[in-house]
Order: sequence, then structure tokens, then C-alpha cells
Amino acid sequence: MKKRIGLNVMMVVALMWLLVGCGQGNADSGNNAAPSASPAGTEASSNKEDKTEKAVEIKFMHVFGGTQGEAIKEMVDRYNASQNKVIVKAEQTQGFYDGLLEKLQTLAVSKQLPEVAIGSYANGEFMSTRMPIRPMHTFIEKEGYSTEDYTAQMLKLGQDADGKQQSLPFLVSTPLIYVNLDHFEKAGIPVVEQPESWKQVRGWAKQLAAAAPDRGGVYFQMDFDTWMFQTLLETKGGSYASVKDKDVQFNDEAGKEVLRYWLDMMQKDKSIPMMNGTQAAEAFQSGDLSMLVATTGNLANLSKNSSFKLGIMLLPTWEGEQTPRRLPAGGAGLYVFQGSEEKEAAAWDFVKYATSPESSSLLAQNMGYMTVRNSAREELMADYLKENPKAAATYKQAQDIVPWFNWPGDAGTRATRTLLDHIQGSFSGDMTGDEALDKAAAEIKKILGW
Repeated sequence: MKKRIGLNVMMVVALMWLLVGCGQGNADSGNNAAPSASPAGTEASSNKEDKTEKAVEIKFMHVFGGTQGEAIKEMVDRYNASQNKVIVKAEQTQGFYDGLLEKLQTLAVSKQLPEVAIGSYANGEFMSTRMPIRPMHTFIEKEGYSTEDYTAQMLKLGQDADGKQQSLPFLVSTPLIYVNLDHFEKAGIPVVEQPESWKQVRGWAKQLAAAAPDRGGVYFQMDFDTWMFQTLLETKGGSYASVKDKDVQFNDEAGKEVLRYWLDMMQKDKSIPMMNGTQAAEAFQSGDLSMLVATTGNLANLSKNSSFKLGIMLLPTWEGEQTPRRLPAGGAGLYVFQGSEEKEAAAWDFVKYATSPESSSLLAQNMGYMTVRNSAREELMADYLKENPKAAATYKQAQDIVPWFNWPGDAGTRATRTLLDHIQGSFSGDMTGDEALDKAAAEIKKILGW
């Protein structure tokens, strides 16, 4: 027995010398200090050691594929290379934001949630009140972490009604009007930075569609969420609802005028084609659609794949209206889920890196979203924005960013789907626009118990 013990000890010692000889050091499993972010286009030079078996492994769930997914992967790879205490495993979920939310709810039941996930700003209330997250303000307050460099309007997107930070902004977008400049030139339409009104946009769309009957004039991103409806509604002075008063308001006159605007363009002008968002993006890229009103998150893809000269316009206000432009923020924030102290510390460390100026600059340039850091926009991306005025355009309307409306309670996603289904029903001719909004309002009141 003693010989066996002695032999085992010798083997362990030999193995330790072998590990040291290979340059594999030991790392603490805790992670109290934030690693420095690698500059864009370089590999982390401070981390010469390989990760050990003591590194904390965490999962990060997101929804991006293609070019945008590659940008996410690059950011995660840089983080993993920058330090030796945490290993992040990124996982893409299908079904975009709704698909991710459904999966997170399922994983919550089975207690298999990831440590970090993105969450749409449209689902912020649900994430912060119905999911077992660890609010960001707990980490911020414990560490004394400064949030001053985050763009103020964007930081508010992750705050609750009391101003407590539930998530940190990760990707932010506003709507833009993408235009085919070749079509505009042939139609004799002058190119401007911003249309005078939505009425003018309608006139352009009608003119462009009439010039080529087999071509669409304009398409609004409105088939998988109600983002554009809120944009036009609030810019017109309307509102979705008063949660405090339990009063649905989107079917007031302002909302009905927005829906009539779209229906008139579809049915009278024949300028909005009947298609879904994916088909519209493909049609625009191939030159079969003249204007596309959609997220700035499409900028990188459209700039790369469009077969014509691409132009960008800012959103207008309504003609004769005194209300200012209101732009609900698209995109997603980062959430940390409850877990062991070790896992939460690792998750927080990754969140700081993912929202750092360097990472935010990398993602903005490669995905098309807006950077969430002032220093990234003013310093790291200064030359890029000068050389790429299309990417700079969205920042000119950043002051008009407002939160995406969130229905309260567990039935919030169902309420949103109900409104969207009825809007789509009016598009297909099943009901008038006024009927669609009145029926949706009645159903949502029942869903919410109002």
C-alpha cells in the first residue's frame, strides 16, 4: 500500500512539472476584475496563458445568424482570448426575439437557463418581472461601476419605472428609410436627408410604383412586430395605452389614421406590395422595391448586398402635426440570470466586456446597429462614421429615441400578437382598419383583465 501511495505521489509531481513545462498556469475561478477589451482588429496580448480546468464556463444566448452572427462570434472569441478565468459559449436561438423568449421560458421551468441572454426592448417588462434575472443595478452598485459613458437615452431602455437598471443596452436601432437612388433619379425625385412628411413619402411611393407596375414603391417593417405602428402612432401624438389607468388607446383616432395611411397605400395607390419582411428585403436588394422602412440593423447587409446605389433618409413627422418625431428603440439589452455567485460574477464580467466601447464599436460597424457608448461614437468610430455617412445617419435622430411599449404581466406577448394579427387581417382584407383596431383593443382588454 505504501509503495502504491508513493508511486501515485511521484506521478502527480511528474504531471505538475509537465503542465508547467507546457506553459499551462492555474487560474482562480472567481473574476472580480474586468478584463481589458482588445482593440478592434487585434488579438488580446495580455493573455499568454491557456485556460485551465478551473475556468468558469457560461452560456450566452442570442438570435443572430449570418454576417451578424459572425460579428457576435468575433466579440465572444475576443473576450475568451482576453482573459483566462471565464469561457463563454455562444448559442444562436431560432425564431428571433419571440423564439428566444419562448425558449427562455421553457428553460426557466427546467432550471436550465443560460447565464447571459439578450432580450428585446419590447419584452423588457416581462424579462425583469417574470424571469429570474439578477438586475444589473446589483452588480453596478456593488462594484461602483460607472455608467456615465453609456448613451443616456439608451441606458434608460433597460430601466424599470423606478429607474433601476434591469439590463444594459447591447444593440440599439432606429428605423431608417432605405432608398434605391437609381429609381429616384429615373423618377426625377430629389434626394433629401429627411422627407418633409409621411404624406410626401406616400407621394413618392405612388410615383415610383406607377413608373414600374411590377415594382413595389415602399414597404414598412411590420409583419413580425408592431414597432413601425408605434413609431407612426406616437409621432402622430397617439399612444398604445395607459397602463396606470388600464385604458387601451391605440384604437383612438391617431391609431386609426396610421392604419388608414397604410391601407390607402396598399389598396388605392398600389404602392405597398403584399409580402412579408424577408421577401421585402430580398425585393429591395434585387431592385424590385424602391423604398424600405426598416431597422438600421439592416444597414450592413443592405450596403453589402444591394445591386444599386443605396441611399438613406431619416424618418419624417406628420404633415400639419405639432408633435415631434418619436422613435421606439429597436434591438436588445443584456440580461444576467440568477445562479451561483461564481457564475453570476463571470456573467457580469462578460456583460461589461460585451458593452465596452471596443466591443460596442466592433458590433456597430459589423452589424449595423448603433453603438451604446459615447466614447465609441466620438472616438473609436469617429473616422468610420466620417467615411460612412450612411452609418452616421441614424445618430442624427438618436435624441428622439423612446422606449418600446411593453404590455404588463404574463400576457404581454399575447397582447402584442393579438394587435399584430388584427393589423395583418386588415391588410389581407378580412376587415377594415378601424374594425381591426377596435377588435384588437377589445380582445386585449380581456387578455389583460382590464
